[in-house]
Amino acid sequence: MARKNDPRLEVLKKMDEVFSSPVLGVLAEPVRIELIKQLALLGRSDVKTLAGHLPQHSTVVSRHLKVLHDAGLLLRSKKERWVYYELNGAAFIESFRRMLETVEEVVEVCECEA
Repeated sequence: MARKNDPRLEVLKKMDEVFSSPVLGVLAEPVRIELIKQLALLGRSDVKTLAGHLPQHSTVVSRHLKVLHDAGLLLRSKKERWVYYELNGAAFIESFRRMLETVEEVVEVCECEA
């Protein structure tokens, strides 16, 4: 059983933060993963263009894009009446970097095989 000053307890708290990360929750939806893949392939795109590559209606696609944007994974811009989305590469990388650093710390502290 872990003691009160056991360094593993602090790492477990960090693990909780990683596993409850809004980014992981957002990426748990397959449609959102597909949208990210399409944006990586197409670059900056509007809702109609992205919806043309998916079986979902454009209103559903728009809602998923908003969730990705609110999580910081997409940038949004508006030109006249069109809304465009693109990947926020820096935020995407930083989110996963923080998760990876925590996992590396967990492996180190628990003395797991890396």
